[in-house]
Amino acid sequence: MVCLGRRRLMSWAVHAAVVCSLMWAALAWAEDVVLRPRSPRGVHVAEEYSDAVIREALEHTKKQYGNYRMEWVDLEVGRQRLLLELESGTLINTTVVVTQPKWEERVLPIRIPVDMGLANYRISLISASQQAVFSNLHSFEDLKALRVGAGNAWVSRRVMEADGFNVIAAESAEPLLKMLMNDRIDYFPRGLGEVFSEFEARKGDFPDLRIEREIVIDTPLPGYIFVSPTAQRLHKRLTDGLEQMVKDGSLRRLVFSYHHEMITKANFCSRRVFKVSNPLLPSQTPLTRKELWFDPYDPKTGICKKR
Repeated sequence: MVCLGRRRLMSWAVHAAVVCSLMWAALAWAEDVVLRPRSPRGVHVAEEYSDAVIREALEHTKKQYGNYRMEWVDLEVGRQRLLLELESGTLINTTVVVTQPKWEERVLPIRIPVDMGLANYRISLISASQQAVFSNLHSFEDLKALRVGAGNAWVSRRVMEADGFNVIAAESAEPLLKMLMNDRIDYFPRGLGEVFSEFEARKGDFPDLRIEREIVIDTPLPGYIFVSPTAQRLHKRLTDGLEQMVKDGSLRRLVFSYHHEMITKANFCSRRVFKVSNPLLPSQTPLTRKELWFDPYDPKTGICKKR
């Protein structure tokens, strides 16, 4: 009886071990689902690029984490509502936005800028009559005195106000363009992923619209992948994938693959650089990790060999 009891006990132990191992295997190879917000009006170039980064990070980790699926949810809301949706994790579990402290406190950031900081470099839309002003502008104080347009809810507005710029705010880009053409603002800084496409799209409506030719504003505005607190495993997977992409150079290659034309159009090497600090950055921002940032003026890795 004792021997029979021991055999049964051993049998149950083996059975339990097998079940546990199968459960862990199932967890390890569960399909990760990425739920991304998308405007019902169409896909922006920046969304296409961030989709590509997320997909590549998932591919990099497929051997370790298993299969994945990406789905897009029609959702066009303001930044505060987007944060609430991501926090709950019901409709979406992943998005890409410029970082700010509130987001890093409430949802899970991956502190690797998806575009390696290309959005740090702002080139302005101006009216044709203003180019002479910018061509003769060399003082940082003179730049700050000009009227700059920014969106009410944009991080860039808060950064420029904190640095003493003369900011005129509006709800979105559309009224700011109209204000620019009606001489209510002097310039409208845009990221590289915005300035050229917006100019091409609106130059027919605004014949006097121009891309300013001689200056670039450089301020750290890293755009991160943020993940819902309800998707801890996905956060870990995407973090691992992005770190691998930085290490093997695939993130840099992706940046140049998608943005090569606009990097060329920006003509960085002939522009005067105005550096603007960002006092709103969280202390964990990895500014000292040079491998995470594209610097066109770095003689070793940039495109401008002399400065």
